[in-house]
Amino acid sequence: MSIPPESVQGLAPARMSDAQLHAEITSLIEADSASARRWACDRPDCDGLPHEGWLHHHARAVQRLPEGAWTAWLTLAGRGWGKTRTAAEAVREWAAKPGTMIAVVAKNATLVKEICFESPKSGLLAVIPPEDIRHYSPGNGLTTLRLKNGSAIYGFGAETPDNLRGFAFDKGWLDEYAAWNRRTAQSVYDMLWFCLREAPSPQVIVSTTPKPLPHVKRLVERGQAATGRRSVVLTTGRTEDNRANLSVAALAELDSEYGGTRLGRQELDGVLLEDVEGALWKQWMFEVEGFRVARPAVPPLDRLVVAVDPAVTTTDSADFTAFTVAGRSYPLEQMYGDRRPRGYVLHAEQDRYTPTAAMRRAAALYHEHQADCVVIEANNGGEYLPALLAEVDPTVPSRVVRATRDKRARAAPVAMLYEQSRITHAGPPRTFAALEEQMTTYVGASEHEEKSPDLLDSAVWALTDLFLDASVAGAPARPSDGRLRGRR
Repeated sequence: MSIPPESVQGLAPARMSDAQLHAEITSLIEADSASARRWACDRPDCDGLPHEGWLHHHARAVQRLPEGAWTAWLTLAGRGWGKTRTAAEAVREWAAKPGTMIAVVAKNATLVKEICFESPKSGLLAVIPPEDIRHYSPGNGLTTLRLKNGSAIYGFGAETPDNLRGFAFDKGWLDEYAAWNRRTAQSVYDMLWFCLREAPSPQVIVSTTPKPLPHVKRLVERGQAATGRRSVVLTTGRTEDNRANLSVAALAELDSEYGGTRLGRQELDGVLLEDVEGALWKQWMFEVEGFRVARPAVPPLDRLVVAVDPAVTTTDSADFTAFTVAGRSYPLEQMYGDRRPRGYVLHAEQDRYTPTAAMRRAAALYHEHQADCVVIEANNGGEYLPALLAEVDPTVPSRVVRATRDKRARAAPVAMLYEQSRITHAGPPRTFAALEEQMTTYVGASEHEEKSPDLLDSAVWALTDLFLDASVAGAPARPSDGRLRGRR
């Protein structure tokens, strides 16, 4: 006697036919899969870890769609916080309403496809049930995901605002907004809002690691505005917040490499670094594409120097002696493009040394990096240092430089090289942490108000020798300082 399918539930497996047993197993697997896809529980302060009724890792309370009326949700958090998964889950929730049109925009068409749609753990294809999908079409220009309920998700690259022209959407997701081209990012954001002009309840999620760029800061300021009804909801977070879902070994490596550095505060702690009023170096100068490269990516250098900013005394409270290793390279000849030389800062360090120990260290850096010469500042009684270097190592050539202007005036032309995106820091970020901190905080106050920036001084001497000192053979002509006069 056959048993009706509706009577199978609660029946002992031994009494089921093979077809009924297969159907029961399939049903259990589908139910388990559906349960594992659930994202947001109703615990007010949930940490996302398994608990009663939720046996899998799921959304932390801060990862749920905000309540109330809002137009933009800015998740400004460190790497690995869960920004992509959070946004993808929000898009899934939006798309559950039949006929919803959603735009997804990333830095370029490749990233929107590979990260926002196809990321194995956090992309849209990973969070939307396969049975809900009608058709997925990855493309070089436009990626589309159509659902059986009539909703559609379109993926665009943010290269140009006109990529979105002509579309009409209900919702939008902007991924890694701070990584977009800083010259066009705001225009792409505005164009998306033109595409949302007919939506009954337009909303946009902006997920990004913080960078001190104008289009990001504008949204942050709106999110921080103390008004009764905020149109921008701001959520911040650290990489550490999602430790339960991250590799312990990877976290240890990231902390070792970036912990305590300016880049670590931004990339791991999710801190939006602000500019110091009066500082010559602005935060955005360290965010341009190509500013950080690995040492193997440095092209052949036509000149390379070790610059030394020596301390005046050697007491326990004395200033540090600082060393900067930097080189210069000319781009390959091109019919069009920028042919001006580029600078590469390869190493920066500071410590307290006796004069002899300082010159030994300078000689060691000279040989290690195969430099052309050692550049030594001879102010403040340091005229004897070149002779001491020759005594320590006669094979090391040196050049003596003397300050004829104050520190800020000397630094201004070098800061302009960074402003022109002609300087690259090559190597581990921790190597340049102290140097970059001095660059972004030094304003040129008196010695009583501001500690002397030793690393900054040595970097200025190195890059001045490479780019700005016309007395050095092969040095390019010095750029005009006219535009900097008002910034001293």
